[in-house]
Amino acid sequence: MTITYSELAEPLLSFLEADVNNTAALASSLLTPIIYNSDLFADNLSWYSGNYGFDGYLGVPGLQSSNPQQAAADSNVAWQNVDPDLNPAQRALTAASSILGASNSYETNLVLADTMPLVFSHPVFPPSMNADGSDFLVTMNDGTTVSPDAAGFLPNLEYNERQTVVIMGDFGNRLTPDDPDAQYPISVDVINDGTPLEMLSKTGPVDAVGLSINSKHPYVEGNGPTLVAAKLNRLSDLGEGGPSGIGASSQNNSGSDLYGDAAEFRLRLYTSAGFSPDGISSLMPNEFSRYFQLIAHADNGNTVVLTETGVPYSIGNLGSVVIIGLADLAPSGTTVDAAYVEDHDNYYDIILKGDQAAIEALTDVRMPSQDGYSPVYNPGGPGNDPGAPGAAPGPFTVPSEDHTTPISIDLSHSNQVTLIEIDGPVLRNPWNRTPVGALQGVAVEDNVTGQIIKAYTDPEGQRFYCSFDASPDVATDLPRNRQEFLPIDLIDTTGLDTGDDVQLTGSFSRSAHDDSVLQWYEVSDPEGSVHDSLSGATFKPEDDGYMEAALRNAASIEDNRLELSHTEIEPLNLTLKGGRFYAPLITNQRSGNHYVAFAAANGDGLDHFTSFGANRWGVEDLFGGGDFDFDDMIVNFSLEV
Repeated sequence: MTITYSELAEPLLSFLEADVNNTAALASSLLTPIIYNSDLFADNLSWYSGNYGFDGYLGVPGLQSSNPQQAAADSNVAWQNVDPDLNPAQRALTAASSILGASNSYETNLVLADTMPLVFSHPVFPPSMNADGSDFLVTMNDGTTVSPDAAGFLPNLEYNERQTVVIMGDFGNRLTPDDPDAQYPISVDVINDGTPLEMLSKTGPVDAVGLSINSKHPYVEGNGPTLVAAKLNRLSDLGEGGPSGIGASSQNNSGSDLYGDAAEFRLRLYTSAGFSPDGISSLMPNEFSRYFQLIAHADNGNTVVLTETGVPYSIGNLGSVVIIGLADLAPSGTTVDAAYVEDHDNYYDIILKGDQAAIEALTDVRMPSQDGYSPVYNPGGPGNDPGAPGAAPGPFTVPSEDHTTPISIDLSHSNQVTLIEIDGPVLRNPWNRTPVGALQGVAVEDNVTGQIIKAYTDPEGQRFYCSFDASPDVATDLPRNRQEFLPIDLIDTTGLDTGDDVQLTGSFSRSAHDDSVLQWYEVSDPEGSVHDSLSGATFKPEDDGYMEAALRNAASIEDNRLELSHTEIEPLNLTLKGGRFYAPLITNQRSGNHYVAFAAANGDGLDHFTSFGANRWGVEDLFGGGDFDFDDMIVNFSLEV
């Protein structure tokens, strides 16, 4: 048995089993707190691509009618010529989805929507992403911005595949940039929507807000789909699969499912978009030689090009490598013919066996895309019969071109990460966002790869499992004399109805001997103006009377008084109202001094707050700035209706 589970893993396995058995066909079913043995494709957080995917394929009118082929053509959507005797599923006939299918899955109205796959190096922590797409903002070629209608992981739904997010909306047309009527995205940004998007690194969660990337146009030659990374590991089934209701085609499709004991190593190919031979049909397990080459450099200086499956390739004196086939496609046992439907996600596995030294000599993956090798298309490609009478006129996304991608060797599995919260959100260290917990012991150990997943319990009794060390429940002590002072994120509920209750949740810590109290007060604008309930006047931070008005305002908010002892970390939970701005106010209990996030209002005229990232800031609570470490109180928060 290659994977050992201790008694501590029993709650984890039950939690995962329940999630796999979720039969809801909803994209939101993937927003559970599960990242399980997921790859890190780079040492540092990177954004590989955010390209305009394809136009008008989500929510096609009439696709569930008696003549779906005509409905597809009417909406300029490609259709595949497949022998009807094979009883093909609709996904074998078109890459499009119906209005009912798309809208039901994403629980919003999607009609002829466009897509953009956002391809990151690190997995996104699912609960931090909002299904309405509010974490992202698309900039168009005319300078306007577009907010997505929806966002989700589909089709990248497996627990170890959540590095790619797909956003949906109206992002342009199929006119190329040289046409004056062309509309297309030029960039995408991760923005702060109140619940900052997080990704997982090997040491824990990291803030993704502020990331930005330029977007390529998929109808321009040279911008076809590409490999963005290739990562080699020993084969492990940890993290394979996901909720069955939304992703039946992603079940039981791993290298071990398809090839059994012959599968020893997994070379995971990570792509800028889904790959298809024509934009509709699937890659098949036996088609390595149609698309790929592997390149190795032997110890004798020779270059070895591996082109065929089932052939032992000698890599100098290092031993041999055999390419077994492709995996992460359709479930094991699926008939391989023109009706074959794989999971069409951004990942393809090349399964290998051989001597470790020879395996480690692999350096590159090449996709020639010509000269006897087939190119691949985004799922908006032309299909296999674009010239048929009545077919969609196009244009369609362009094919791949010859390119080579280096292989990252990770046989130590040091670039894989796990975080699973089985009881709901756990307490976080506000400084570094790492879950706070007491170690219970090792829950899961993969005896082949060496992967270890540990069980923890946070101070509130919430259980979680992770591959990295959790934070102790002691406040962070930061270095003194911080020179950089950045404006903090105020609590902005202006995008919500004034009648809405908004939950402010998160954590805060103290690393100071003077007791301090944290309160919030309502401000009229991001510059900090405050309306005084006593006088009826509005004060700016530089005005006399500002601090008194802020204190009166804070006193009017129910349960608005948070205190901590020295070195503690505690959860943050407060109910506020929609349609408003709120700012923090700190009172040093020993000196009686009050400080706000606007330097002009403070008695010493200094900054006493600084940003440590999205919705995360630190406080210096001594007059004159004290030691300028800004860890006297650290706060990390999110907003939810």
